[in-house]
Amino acid sequence: MVRPRGMGPAPEGPSRLRTIALSAPLRLVWTVLAYVGVNALLNRLGIARTGSASVTWVYRNAVVALAVLWFSVLLERKGLAAAGLGLRPAARGLGLGFLTGAGIVSAIVGILAIAGAYRVQGLWPLDPGTSRWALFAFYILGFFMVGFAEEIRSRGLLFRLLEQNLGTWIAMGLSALYFGFSHLQNQNATVWSSVAIAIEGGVLLAALYAATRNLWVPIGIHWAWNLFEGPVFGTVISGNAVGALLRPSVTGPAWLTGGPFGPEAGVPSLVVGTVLGGLAVVWMIRRGGVVPGPWVRWRRAPVSPELGPGKPVEPVGPEATGGVRPGA
Repeated sequence: MVRPRGMGPAPEGPSRLRTIALSAPLRLVWTVLAYVGVNALLNRLGIARTGSASVTWVYRNAVVALAVLWFSVLLERKGLAAAGLGLRPAARGLGLGFLTGAGIVSAIVGILAIAGAYRVQGLWPLDPGTSRWALFAFYILGFFMVGFAEEIRSRGLLFRLLEQNLGTWIAMGLSALYFGFSHLQNQNATVWSSVAIAIEGGVLLAALYAATRNLWVPIGIHWAWNLFEGPVFGTVISGNAVGALLRPSVTGPAWLTGGPFGPEAGVPSLVVGTVLGGLAVVWMIRRGGVVPGPWVRWRRAPVSPELGPGKPVEPVGPEATGGVRPGA
C-alpha cells in the first residue's frame, strides 16, 4: 500500500506500541499502579505500615510520593520541574504559599474570636521535660512533610494527570473530591467535613497550582494551614488535636466551630476558602491556565503528544519562568 504524499512514513510497530503505552490515559494507569504497588510492598515489609500515624509513616509518605512523581514525569521524558517541583522556584513558591496559608487560618481564627467562639487560655500544656520550641520545630518539619506528600499526591499526580486526560475543570472537581474524602478516615470525620475540605481546600489549591504551575505554592499553603491551625493556634486539625504554643477555649455550635473535627468543618472556613477559591479560579483563567477537555481538543490540530489530539494550553515549565505562568 502506498501512503499519500505528505503523510510521512508509517510508524513502526514497536514505536506505535510505545506511543500508546505512554499516552496520557495509560500514564495515569501506570502511575496509580506504581503508587499502590510501592505502598503495598512497604506494608508487606512492615516499613511504617499505612495508617500507623507514626513519624516514620509521615516521612515514608513524602518519600513514596516524590518517587512516584519522579517515575510519572520520566514516563513523559521530563523532569520534576515539569510538574512544578523544580528547585529554582522553590523558595518563592513556598514563601508565597506559606504566607497565604498562614493568612487564611489567621482570618478563620479571627472570625471565631470575633464571634466569641475562640479565646486564648494560656500556653499549651506539655509533658515534663519537654521543650516547647523543640516541639514546635518538630511540628514545623513534620507538617512540611505532610503537606509535601499530600500536595504531590493530590495536585502533582492526580490533578495533573487527570488534566492531561480530561481538562482542567473536570480534573479540578475530581481531585478536590479525592482530597476532601481522603480525610474521611480521620477521627470525628463526617461526609460534611469531607465535602467542606473539598470545597474550601481542594478547589483553592488546584486553582493556584493551575495558575502558577508551581507545586511549591500549594505545598506552602498546606504546610502553613496545618501548622497554624494546630501548633500555633491550638485548634483541632482535621480531627486531630495537636498543639505546641497556644491553648485556646473553643466553644459554640458545630456549624461555627466545626465541632470535634475542627474549624475546617465550620462555616467560617467554608466561606473564607470558597471566596479565595473563587478568586484563584478567576486568576487561573486570566493567566491562561485552563487546559480544555478532549471534546474541545479533538476539533483542533495538530496532535499533541502530551495531551492527545488537539492544541491545549500548554503549561510553562517553572524552570523557564521562575514557577509562574506568563499572563495578565
